[in-house]
Amino acid sequence: MKSIITVITLLLISNTALLAQDNSEKIVDVAYDACDCIGKIETNLSKVQKSEEIKACITSANMAWQINKSMSAVSDTINKSLTKTDTLTVASDKLNIVISDADYQEIESYLLDTCGDMETIYFTEDETLENSYSNKEKATEYYNKGLIAYDNQEFKKALSFYKKAIKEDENFAFAWDNLGRTYKELGDYKESIKCYKKSLKIDPKGGMPLMNIAVTYGYLEQFDKAKKAYRQYGKVFKNDPETYYGLGRIYALDNDFENALDNMMQAYVLYIEMQSPYKNDAEKFIAILYQELENQGKQDVFNTIAKKYNIQITDN
Repeated sequence: MKSIITVITLLLISNTALLAQDNSEKIVDVAYDACDCIGKIETNLSKVQKSEEIKACITSANMAWQINKSMSAVSDTINKSLTKTDTLTVASDKLNIVISDADYQEIESYLLDTCGDMETIYFTEDETLENSYSNKEKATEYYNKGLIAYDNQEFKKALSFYKKAIKEDENFAFAWDNLGRTYKELGDYKESIKCYKKSLKIDPKGGMPLMNIAVTYGYLEQFDKAKKAYRQYGKVFKNDPETYYGLGRIYALDNDFENALDNMMQAYVLYIEMQSPYKNDAEKFIAILYQELENQGKQDVFNTIAKKYNIQITDN
């Protein structure tokens, strides 16, 4: 990596603290409009394309807010002037400047916590293969009913529909995926993993089951299996930062903070390269790992790994 990447702060800051008093109203308003735009992004795009679309949504909403604010200020000036005089002079020597990235980081951070559509869009893998969907009408009908029930958080009802879909078509990969996801929501992690493995037998390169097996092994605290599963995901989806972010989390849970930091920094660099909003999550995790290594008197280890990835650390 040739470029220097700067981690802005080593201190964990709560997202509410990021909302400065003078611009909190703007951040909430812009995030609301940006989230509406993000919800319309197609899920079959690559993560790089999704990151670009998310950035475009935030930038567009941000600029629109500034323009509306400027127009409102001009309107107020006109109204006040008209109450005082029969003639109106509007000063033209002051330009209303719209800055496309003003408060961008704060808006992005707020969206990470509040815009469910962003997480759904970003992590949904919609690449379809021969057995992703079913050509059996009844199986598809049950599957669609399962999706509706899941979206309504009626997980037991969704479970029933997905099971019926699979009974109609046992090679229905997406039905197995969603059955596993529903078991995970219900806390039955072992059944969840079984479903994901059924899906992978049908489609060995399924992104959703590959990732969710790793995540679920983490819930079960079977860390070695989780690491193996993340590495398998990385073999199929090369240079995907989720591989390294996931490994970083698992190594941290396993109290191996050096390997956790190495993977998390690699994830951070990849997030930066694709301009992903999830670079903020990696940055916060790096701050946590710094604190852990500092408590162990291993700041030199932190600095060595940071240097490996050409990451320059600055204090807040």
